[in-house]
Amino acid sequence: MIILGSLVRSQNNSLGIGKVIDISDTQASVEYFCSVGQRIEKSLPLSSLYQLKLERQTRCYICLESQEAWLIGRIYEWDEEVDKYRIDLPDKKTIAVNEEQVYVRCSLPLADPIETLAMKGQETPYFHDRRFAFVKCLILQRAVSRGMTGLISANIKLYPHQVEVVRRVLEDPIQRYLLADEVGLGKTIQAGAILRQYLLDEPSGRAVVLVPQYLLEQWQQELENKFYISHFPKRLAVLAVEDIHKINPKANIGLLILDEAHHIAAMATSSDATVLQRFETCKNIAHKSDRLLLLSATPVLNHEQDFLAMLHLLDPATYQLDDLAGFRERVVKRQEIGRILLSFKEGANPFVLKTNLKNLRNLFPEDKYLLELADNLENSLQAKASDIVEIVRAIRIHISDTYRLHRRMLRNRRASVEDVIFDRNITLRTEYDLDERSPDIHELIEEWRDVAPDDKQYHHIFLLFFRASGTWLGILKQVIQARLSGVSTAELIQEFGADSVRILTETPKFAGEAEILQSLLRIIEQPSEDGDRLELLNTVILYQLCEPLKLQSLKSNLPKLLAEVQKRIKNPIPGDSLPKIVIFTSFVQTCTEIVRYLSDRFGNGTVVSHQVGQTPSQIEENLNRFKKDPKCFILVCDSSGEEGRNLQFTNYMICFDLPWSPNRLEQRIGRIDRIGRLLKVEFTVFAGVDLPDSLHDAWYRLLKEGFNIFGQSIASLQFYVDEKLPLLAEILFKSGANGLLESIEIIQKEIQQEQVKISEQNALDEIDALDENATQYFQALDDYDARHQEIQQVTEDWISDALRFQPITNPNISALKRYKPTGNTLIPANDLSSNFAGVLEEFGTFNRRVANQQLGAKLYRIGEKFVEALSSYIHWDDRGQAFAMWRVAETWDSGEGEEWYGFRFNYVIETNLTNYKNTTKDKTLQRRVDGLFLPIVESVFIDARYEQMCAIEDETLLNILQRPYNGKGGKYRDYNLAKSRLSILDNFIESSRWQEFCYHARDTSLELLSQRPEFISLCENSAIRAEQKLGKRLDQLRLRLNRLTNQERIYNTVLEQELNNETALNQVIIEGIRHPSIRLDSVGFIIVSGRPPAKSEEDDL
Repeated sequence: MIILGSLVRSQNNSLGIGKVIDISDTQASVEYFCSVGQRIEKSLPLSSLYQLKLERQTRCYICLESQEAWLIGRIYEWDEEVDKYRIDLPDKKTIAVNEEQVYVRCSLPLADPIETLAMKGQETPYFHDRRFAFVKCLILQRAVSRGMTGLISANIKLYPHQVEVVRRVLEDPIQRYLLADEVGLGKTIQAGAILRQYLLDEPSGRAVVLVPQYLLEQWQQELENKFYISHFPKRLAVLAVEDIHKINPKANIGLLILDEAHHIAAMATSSDATVLQRFETCKNIAHKSDRLLLLSATPVLNHEQDFLAMLHLLDPATYQLDDLAGFRERVVKRQEIGRILLSFKEGANPFVLKTNLKNLRNLFPEDKYLLELADNLENSLQAKASDIVEIVRAIRIHISDTYRLHRRMLRNRRASVEDVIFDRNITLRTEYDLDERSPDIHELIEEWRDVAPDDKQYHHIFLLFFRASGTWLGILKQVIQARLSGVSTAELIQEFGADSVRILTETPKFAGEAEILQSLLRIIEQPSEDGDRLELLNTVILYQLCEPLKLQSLKSNLPKLLAEVQKRIKNPIPGDSLPKIVIFTSFVQTCTEIVRYLSDRFGNGTVVSHQVGQTPSQIEENLNRFKKDPKCFILVCDSSGEEGRNLQFTNYMICFDLPWSPNRLEQRIGRIDRIGRLLKVEFTVFAGVDLPDSLHDAWYRLLKEGFNIFGQSIASLQFYVDEKLPLLAEILFKSGANGLLESIEIIQKEIQQEQVKISEQNALDEIDALDENATQYFQALDDYDARHQEIQQVTEDWISDALRFQPITNPNISALKRYKPTGNTLIPANDLSSNFAGVLEEFGTFNRRVANQQLGAKLYRIGEKFVEALSSYIHWDDRGQAFAMWRVAETWDSGEGEEWYGFRFNYVIETNLTNYKNTTKDKTLQRRVDGLFLPIVESVFIDARYEQMCAIEDETLLNILQRPYNGKGGKYRDYNLAKSRLSILDNFIESSRWQEFCYHARDTSLELLSQRPEFISLCENSAIRAEQKLGKRLDQLRLRLNRLTNQERIYNTVLEQELNNETALNQVIIEGIRHPSIRLDSVGFIIVSGRPPAKSEEDDL
């Protein structure tokens, strides 16, 4: 029954335990105890309250009204015989008190640890040392990560360009961005880290990820394995774009992520009403969502319509869908800026720099900062100064950040991140047909080309013959039969498309064509004596298996080699490891035939496929088997597997045939050539018949030498490639292999010119991940993250040694641990259930490399559930926040009265944001100010022996005071001044003066810290740097605003509002750095003597 003085919890709030101080009919007044001097009163319905009994080890405060005093203790038990709590006090006594006299701190953190010491409620320094080390570890993680807990706790490798993109987005109050990195640089990882941060920042926020259907399961797996999205149940939906209608249009979506956003943008101009409606739905959700991420590697050049639609999703006021002409004009102007920007490179010829300074000044006459940089560069060039490189870099960064097409478009290029993406690391092998029929087929197809009319329709038919003759010959047979009969089939339409098959079947046959085609059919229908391309594939795979299975001696005897391989697949010996081989073909039927053939050779379960006609679940099941099943070592893909999939774990890639489009071959290579892959890829290409005039070999050489596709990515050249293909088809028909080979040099030159245009466009949009500030930030993050053993030691010292959680090692993977509470754990059961619910069951590691190798393994960093629970609890629990000890120092005088005594105060210092009113962006702002003024921990030692307390400057004494606590054994050890030794404090400070003495010391320490010259210098220098950086941001906003026409300003008030917000905010930030928040984290009273205290007979914890 709830009565006055009852300890209760309420279902209506999360304030924790309170005390009933008044009761009416249906209401009760509940007092929530923060500290002796601070309490909160709430009026609550009686029906929302429930009474509770305090668990053992609960920290409590006892009000002794008879003595007008307060005591601190820990609950030992509830004594039912007398209806009282038995409470252990710091002086080793146990008292029994009524529930009415017992107070428990509510869930709000302790405001000032000095109160605990002032009430003599301190505990052993053993707790303090371990707690303080853990607090410093948490603060340092926050500092090096700039508060990006979603990034540092994700199970990902850290790469500079990805971290820089994530940082830019997460420090921006307006998180609406186009992430436009080139293919394979990890846009999914960037989006996942931002998504995780949002879900951590906004406990009730909801997010939606829209992706193409074929990437749905891959996204779901990636988000779970790397970003633990199952930790946020019912708050995230990952949907296929086709299912966008499932989203409630009235839903409050805080973050929307659109993958392959160029596909969605293309819907804006569709003639299909269903597709157009899908775009409208997507547009409405995007405009309504507070945060938006678009992912697309599509370059703006030659894709203006789609790019405008993407930017319209981001910023509808500035980029209106009906203003394509105006947008194209912007693109042309930015190309001019990009052309000049390209000349401002580190190490550029001084003459080139001087020449372009004039153009720079003419282009940006209003940009005072840029004009100042131009003057500085001109002076440095004349003086041949050493700062030329720094000024050139500053010019590039400023122009890029200020005048890019959309300032919230972030692009990294492969060429700029050479430290993580090297030039294509491909070992290329070429295999030619062994089939004795191939030369005859080649001759007849060439004969057809020679006599066919020079007409576009026949050009197209010849291209079909060319493509069909470069794969499994069953495809060529079907093409020839359809041409002869004039009848199309569903299979051919699936392979080549309805338009191509219509041209094939409906174009009149020329004189003599039927005889050539009949001859071709007769050759194809003859069985091959030397082996067709499927047998060649079998041989190539067997040779690739020789080395890992150590069967090189059998290479000359293929039947015996095959038999031995089959045997080892069924019954592997220790050490056997089959390589992962992916085979690509352009055709669905070829894919089916390869799977049938190889399954027959190597056994069921060794081969899976990714092909048209399979359901998404079938494809995912096949991919999982290929990745995880050691016996399943071959994946065969048709064109459905060319886009979006991440297959970088594979060892070999075989192109069974070469696609006609180089862009499709680029997509194939891109499945393996992805960020972080350091191992070489064995890449085998089947290049057709080995003849001097081989069409397929000429096409292969054009891809290899002309496009250099095996040496570098051509992803940015996709528009050029699409434009070039019709001309190449014409050359193929008119000039055959010689024409293709003669095109190599032409294409090389054209690509160089095209790359200059692309570079001019990208120069403005590309971010500089190697900027000095970005590099220093990443290096600090990466260096600290690598100190995982130190992080583990500090964490386990607190959770295992101090709090007595039991470490449990994963029985299968020894590097993974979890921490289990036991009967000895020093956290009450109620606190365990309320603060650690759902965070103790999963295994994790402190080593990022280990986490990367174990799917779903937690990484113990800030942001991870268990670490966050510990962090939250440590700031609430006053254990370890206050201590008092007697330290015996060998060098100190052992005479009575010669003791030194004073205080240690540990402060957390960070930017003061108390004057900032907008709480909705607190986490974003916190990250931003952390980047301008890193949070730090400072300790202040006070000499308290005299009325005028002062800071300690003597190095010998400081070294003594900073030694780790040693409470066991030896002559020179430490003694915990609690329990039976608590009265020792009275020998130095009168009991009646103790509280005032503690508070006076706290005030003195704060004043002394604030007056330290190095502290003042740190704050002032940081404020100056922040003022410069924030001022530059304001200038960029003003310059962008000034470039708008009056009409554009009327429709676009967002930029002006942002400028106003930033102007007001800057003053708050700068003032908050000059006069930072200084929060007392923990405090201790220390006595130093050359002798032990009177009551020294027992060891301490």
